[in-house]
Amino acid sequence: MASTGQPLPSFLPPDPKVEEPYLLTPRMAMRVAILGGVALIAFGVLFLRLWSLQILSPEKYRTAAAENQLRRDLIEAPRGTIVDRNGRVLVRNVISTAVVLWPASLPGGSGRDTEVRELSKILGIPFWKLRQRIRSHENDPLTPVTLKVAVSPEVMAYLDEHQSEFPGVDLKQTYLRSYPAEELFAQGLGYVGEISAGQLKRMRKDGYVLGDRIGQSGVEAAFDEVLRGEGRDRLER
Repeated sequence: MASTGQPLPSFLPPDPKVEEPYLLTPRMAMRVAILGGVALIAFGVLFLRLWSLQILSPEKYRTAAAENQLRRDLIEAPRGTIVDRNGRVLVRNVISTAVVLWPASLPGGSGRDTEVRELSKILGIPFWKLRQRIRSHENDPLTPVTLKVAVSPEVMAYLDEHQSEFPGVDLKQTYLRSYPAEELFAQGLGYVGEISAGQLKRMRKDGYVLGDRIGQSGVEAAFDEVLRGEGRDRLER
């Protein structure tokens, strides 16, 4: 007999365990509903988060972003000169350059000590002493640490050329005290040094901050409030 190409009818009842692949069974419908619900929840959370960021509090995050681009730097104002009763200058200022370091910009891990070791070789300061100075500013990582003052032009040129190798290191103008009559009145004139932790604790109420250079003895200390200057600026990061 010639074949017609059509499947022969089956006289057996369908197997209840076999599901037609094209039928949407209750189990499959449940899975699709669960996946759809999870997707809707995820998109809902994302939408609410974007709504909060862009609609409800854009000024807050815009201000935070702007502040993150700026860091406050202390500009050292020149101290007043000291003269005798005849107007002869006993103490004056000399403009100099200091190497400062922003602790917050130091690399993490072993890279931190590597950079400090390299700086100790360039500046001619023992590694332990530099690390001690940096650790003294651990509670205020946004205030620069003065590593060395009166650096030579060769050191300034080297640091400027290799700036990418020393993140957080800056060159800053500063002032040194010159004592033309030091041999005549050294003990009475005194000297200037960076404020210590104990001094800062007592003098913070008077406007002193970490990193200030104050009179440590003699006339420099007795008239520090009159001789010292104040100044602040914002440095764009």
